[in-house]
Amino acid sequence: MTLIRALYILLFVLTSSATARGDQATLPRILLIGDSISIGYTPFVSEIYEGRAEIVRNPGNAQHTGTGLEKLDEWLGDGNWDLIHFNWGLHDLCYRHPDSANQGRRDKERGFLTTTLEQYETNLDSLVRRLKQTGARLVWANTSYVPDGELGRKKGDELRYNAVAEKVLKRYGVPTNDIRSLTASFPANRFRAPGDVHYTKEGSQAIALQVADAIDRAMPELAFKVGMIGLDTSHVTAFTSRFNNPDHESHVPGARVVAAYKGGSPDIPSSADRINGFTNTLVNDYGVTLYGSIEELCQNVDVILLESVDGRPHLEQVIPVIEAGLPVFIDKPIAGSLKDAIQIYKLAQKHGVHCWSSSSLRFYPGVVDVAKAKKGDLKGAFSYGPASIEPTHPDFFWYGIHPTEALFTVMGTGVSTVTRTFTPDNDVITGIWESGAVGVVYGIRNSKRAYKVTAFGIEAIVEQERGGDYTPMLREIVNGFRTGEVPVSLEETIEIYAFMEAADES
Repeated sequence: MTLIRALYILLFVLTSSATARGDQATLPRILLIGDSISIGYTPFVSEIYEGRAEIVRNPGNAQHTGTGLEKLDEWLGDGNWDLIHFNWGLHDLCYRHPDSANQGRRDKERGFLTTTLEQYETNLDSLVRRLKQTGARLVWANTSYVPDGELGRKKGDELRYNAVAEKVLKRYGVPTNDIRSLTASFPANRFRAPGDVHYTKEGSQAIALQVADAIDRAMPELAFKVGMIGLDTSHVTAFTSRFNNPDHESHVPGARVVAAYKGGSPDIPSSADRINGFTNTLVNDYGVTLYGSIEELCQNVDVILLESVDGRPHLEQVIPVIEAGLPVFIDKPIAGSLKDAIQIYKLAQKHGVHCWSSSSLRFYPGVVDVAKAKKGDLKGAFSYGPASIEPTHPDFFWYGIHPTEALFTVMGTGVSTVTRTFTPDNDVITGIWESGAVGVVYGIRNSKRAYKVTAFGIEAIVEQERGGDYTPMLREIVNGFRTGEVPVSLEETIEIYAFMEAADES
């Protein structure tokens, strides 16, 4: 075993051995310091860490760095903080005039700058030195986006102040939560109004999720403890490496695979021939603990990823998870038949359990681009991709789910009729939607493999121009565990599998 592998195992064994959540005498204490932007996102952060950490925010508005120098000791109190996430900036770069009729006396034309760049650097240096004295882990949140039309702030000034802040924070080795880049990417409907630096509920929640990412990077012991069911797919190693290795180029914070139930299907070669290799990687490289039953697994984790490559045992495997009340993501295919998929849906609904399934293609940036592009009324879409067949499953369940999911990402639900054309080398499924739009999946076998989806609107034809990988879906999985919201409803998933099974029968 290499030294790096040994260190990873030691890290995760130590963090996994922490007292179980809910039984802790004292939860980790996290202090959020910030202005009105943090007032918006703090309630969501508190919900994310409910039962896992105590979230406290400074009273009122932290305003500018001068206010911070005056009140920081009061905000810190005598609390033993484990982590402090902090920001000053929007108030520092604001221009105000005593005669202005605007809210807050803002006036970038006649007003006076609150804090010069030079003074901002000096003040922030003093604040960081004081925060370092607490011994808490620190995370700096840079200043959010200033839109056109803001009455007291000049667009682009936040970049200048953030550059100064970055110099200070690097001096002290404090990581930055890049809220500015996030908020600069927001569509107009995430701002409360044109020219307003404040956000809607959806905008504040999006910031809160990124704050949670920053907290989980700094405190990996807060990550959800993930249990995996079924170690017979390459997904288990691909997902675990992204969750467990903070140095992975596509690291996804917030979850850590700590335990698994091996599973396996001896009548499917791709399961039987690979399960031992994948299992050994999880145990030897990542220190994952194996359990002999799913019931025992559920007693030692927070959330479940059901990964068995074979969809047939999914219903049986998910029942103890749902009965335990654990949130679960079910990898494709959701089940080995539409009947079983519907039963999973009914069980999740009955028990009120967070449960969903998807192909990773739904979240590929290129597929999302096509779905969101302006194209006028959608008249149809064409999606192609590999569709190899596994005799134990309906034909498209096994691999054709990927181009099918991409099609539904663009088209949405509402299929009314389905027909299929089959040859050993090709498969074409044509669906007519209730709107009259036509969606086509072209399944490829025995020729070059690739994925692509194209949408046909009355104003534009939009083609997929980039691909993707598992990472965006894994982020959605973690965010779903945090918020309790599912990015894909089980109703839509049921329709996708009904579409594929209808094609099998046509």
